[in-house]
Amino acid sequence: MRDSALRALTVAAAFALVACEKTANESRPAETKSVTPAPAAIMPGDSRCPATGLWAECSVLYRLERSGLAPHVDSTGKAEEKALAGRPLLVKFGTTSRLEVFLYADSTARIADGQKLDRKTFVDATGQQTLRRERTLIENGNLIGLLSSINDRLRERVSDALTAGAPQPTQPVKLDGETRR
Repeated sequence: MRDSALRALTVAAAFALVACEKTANESRPAETKSVTPAPAAIMPGDSRCPATGLWAECSVLYRLERSGLAPHVDSTGKAEEKALAGRPLLVKFGTTSRLEVFLYADSTARIADGQKLDRKTFVDATGQQTLRRERTLIENGNLIGLLSSINDRLRERVSDALTAGAPQPTQPVKLDGETRR
């Protein structure tokens, strides 16, 4: 008899535990995880990134992403190049490569500011770096890019992406009396 009483008591205790657990869970509000959606990529043509024929931060990032690169804006870093007065944008690729982009109002301002650079300390995308690990100089339109990387493939891809030209307007433009796209 004693075994059956013990068994009954154990079963009753188990039911009581399950009932208490259910009640406790029902009285607690359901846990919800707050997930912030990733910001949508701003693309050229978007009203926040107009395709004007000039480079903007959003069009630089878009072009680098479309080239298969994984650019990350470094919002806390400072530009190393002190000679240039353009608006800087710092972009990282992985942990060791860094691109300093300087944007200007137009190509005339870029050319004038670019004359301050000591061009002997840079190489172009196809030039061979020496042991000094020269930065790669990329110029196009209203943009100067200075890439710090020893990866030849990355140097070529970044240069190709940025020398292809800024996104052009999609609206017809009148030049010399002719409408052109």
